[in-house]
Amino acid sequence: MSHPYEKFENTPLWNVINKGVNDLVQNNDIEETTDREYIVGYLCKIINESETKNK
Repeated sequence: MSHPYEKFENTPLWNVINKGVNDLVQNNDIEETTDREYIVGYLCKIINESETKNK
């Protein structure tokens, strides 16, 4: 499925965030109402922007 965050897929950042979101869902700490790709992708985007800004 195409989404605006494809450039982050299969990166170490994506994998860590995806695992974290998965853990939260499995523990019933959060409920996903948006496709996972958009959740993980957005978090990757804002982390990436923050790292770029702080350099």
